Amino acid sequence: MKKGALILAFLLIMPIALADITIITDQNIYNLGNKIKASASIIQSENFEGLFKLTISCDNYNLQYFLTPISLEPNFRTAVNVPELVASSSMLGNCTIIGELLTNDNLLVENRQSNAFSITRQLAVLPVKSKITALPDETLQINGVVNEAFGNNVLKTAMKIAMDNNTYTTDAINGKFNMTLGLQANIKSGRHTLEISAYDTKNNFGSALIELEITAIPTYIKIDISGAQLQPGYKVEIVSSLYDQADDLINASLDLELTSPSKSKVFLKAVQSDEQIGYEFSQYAEPGLYTLISSYKNLLAQSTINISTIRGVKIRYDNEVVLVENIGNVIFEDELTFILESESKKYPITKKVKVEPGKAISIDLSKEVPFGIYDVVLPVKEGLEPLKEEIDEKIKNLTESAIQKLAAEKEKLLAKDVTIHDDRPLYKKFASSFSSISSGLIGSDGILTKNPLIAPIILVVILLAVVFRYGRRPIMRLIKGKKDDENKENEA
Repeated sequence: MKKGALILAFLLIMPIALADITIITDQNIYNLGNKIKASASIIQSENFEGLFKLTISCDNYNLQYFLTPISLEPNFRTAVNVPELVASSSMLGNCTIIGELLTNDNLLVENRQSNAFSITRQLAVLPVKSKITALPDETLQINGVVNEAFGNNVLKTAMKIAMDNNTYTTDAINGKFNMTLGLQANIKSGRHTLEISAYDTKNNFGSALIELEITAIPTYIKIDISGAQLQPGYKVEIVSSLYDQADDLINASLDLELTSPSKSKVFLKAVQSDEQIGYEFSQYAEPGLYTLISSYKNLLAQSTINISTIRGVKIRYDNEVVLVENIGNVIFEDELTFILESESKKYPITKKVKVEPGKAISIDLSKEVPFGIYDVVLPVKEGLEPLKEEIDEKIKNLTESAIQKLAAEKEKLLAKDVTIHDDRPLYKKFASSFSSISSGLIGSDGILTKNPLIAPIILVVILLAVVFRYGRRPIMRLIKGKKDDENKENEA
């Protein structure tokens, strides 16, 4: 009964003895290893003797870390000397400090909480520059500060910078770090990321990223061609590519120039790096080494294309004319012999020809032989290609061996049983007739051989006959011309 009466009496006086407790921490966030400093004070209206207790309460952690006797005077705020508390990993998260005023019998008189604060292991890594543009082989200065979460400088922490599978280390002293970083000469162009990490001995850490942009340096040009040795008339595929210091393609415009063996410009054009273009050489392209140059500013690459020498002509017959066309790419200069065969005679015709590539000349057979029906034959010779249009239709359904046999047979024959008129000049007709008559007179069975005494008479007769046959018209024109001149003089 006495104990119950005491409790009742205490409860009746409590409202009068309520205390005001104030607890304030020096920071609102702490790193591991930091000392949590708190100030506490109490005021109440009556004298009080009892106990004061402090407890830290975190998300998953509670610890009573302070208990002290306390004596309070009425209406006088009494400060309590609170010990520092080291932040540990068990306290990570959100915390408060709870202050309790107790009687000596451990009865609660009043309690209050401090301001909320947090415990973290996060450090703030603050590089001076978050974006850097640099060239390959350049030396960079990476500097900045490392702070605790509340903003205090970290006295000492190990630093690590990672980039492209490479790691570099240094230390931050009094919260500052400065590292010299040499870039590789063949570093890839474009965006790289520098990850900066800081670790202290209390298991705090932090990181930051720096965006590094490497400017591409055009380093060399490469030319790829589909063939370095070509026949005239063939097409070449060309790819010209510009590369940077890391052997990566650069998208840029290049100048591409092709020069002939005689140093004349074939073409000059702008192409995109790694673009494929085609160029078809003429059938009559100049033989020799063509120089292909691709350039970009002060860079250039050179390649050569060798165009083979083709010497040849295509020969065909058309309406009493032999056409000689140069289908090669060099001047064709040679002596050609054509044989015109009739039933009774064979006429060899030899001509020196000189034909430019792509050009043609004609040989008029009517100015070479007497009127008659002939076969026109061309002896086989290297570099000659008689036109075979005549047999193309005939060989469609033949076997390969039959085609070759037919081609071999036809290759020498330009024309068969063709009529050729006699448009020869007078001196050729005269020489031909004289030659024919002479062979009949002077040969082993000739008249003059058997009758030498009448030779002068017969020769005079022959000359008169030839002159009368081939020279009558010119003589008449000459006589007529003289008469016209005389008439003009008489009229004058």
